[in-house]
Amino acid sequence: MNNGQQIGLGGFNILPKGVKNLLIINTLVFFATVVFAKTGMCDLNKWLGLHYFKAPDFQVWQFITYMFMHGNFGHLFFNMFALWMFGAAVENYWGTKKFLLYYLATGIGAALTHYVITAVEIGPTMALFNQFLDAPSLDTYRYLVENNQITQLQSALQNNYNVLQQNPGALNELVAATISIEDSYLNSFLLIGASGAIYGILLAFGFLFPNSLIYIYFLFPIKAKWFVLIFGAIELLYGVMGTADGVAHFAHLGGMIFGILLIWLWHRHERRGEQQTFYQFNGGGRNERRNSNWQFWKREKPTFGKSKYYVSEESGRPLSDEDFNARRQAEKERIDEILDKISQKGYDALSKEEKDILFHYSQK
Repeated sequence: MNNGQQIGLGGFNILPKGVKNLLIINTLVFFATVVFAKTGMCDLNKWLGLHYFKAPDFQVWQFITYMFMHGNFGHLFFNMFALWMFGAAVENYWGTKKFLLYYLATGIGAALTHYVITAVEIGPTMALFNQFLDAPSLDTYRYLVENNQITQLQSALQNNYNVLQQNPGALNELVAATISIEDSYLNSFLLIGASGAIYGILLAFGFLFPNSLIYIYFLFPIKAKWFVLIFGAIELLYGVMGTADGVAHFAHLGGMIFGILLIWLWHRHERRGEQQTFYQFNGGGRNERRNSNWQFWKREKPTFGKSKYYVSEESGRPLSDEDFNARRQAEKERIDEILDKISQKGYDALSKEEKDILFHYSQK
């Protein structure tokens, strides 16, 4: 976590590779969707947007492809602007591979969250549909009509019930019509857009750079950590209130929740690695590892009463200011090289020696 105002390491790239490719792909898919719709070739939303998992139009690949679909230019623009604004800093800090993994994982997590909530909301009515289809009769259909909680289905169900009352022999036709109504309703749940993943990126930015200032409407400064908390609270409030604005608020919240979980898992893994390194460095590991690192990392011990001096390993005497500054400069250059490598390729690309150097330098 970076508690200061600086939001990047050495070699900061204003448009890193991962963010750039995501911007290109999203833009190309959007224009392809518009062109295909106008020419009547096909509806890409049907094939690439995410349908409810029980809907006839659902396909597994939609958990990935839905993130690259957008309903209109405004939807695309604001998502891509946020991706660049927050994602560039996160990718520079983590590296491209880790950034893209996080982006896709939070996008999938957003979709899963959205459809868990959807399943809870429509579950009772779907159970009534199944009850009728398992045992078709006038009574079970009347029970479906009377207990249905979904307003948009009520008119079609009531009309079919009236027909059945007038013509009891049309039960088989009613079963087919009911299946069609159910399939059409389930297909109506269509999730598109990168917003879930974007909210995950926003969460990561707030975690990595909590005290960095974000300017609302380019005028009002607010620290990133408070910005993230406020947006999370707003999405939770809108989701609970069930606003009919066509926005999947629980998907946004799901992106943030999965982001928290993923960062926590990574942080826990890294801490275990650091503890293991520390244990081995202090004699708990094999001798060859300890011997290979000890000479490099054995710091000059301060002389009592002369805290600004350091004792030379070779002579046992305090170092001159010139020698001391030369050693500190060499260390700083080595650390800068490691940080540049992290910004370009991510922490996982470091060698074991580089991780040890970074860890022990942080203990000074």
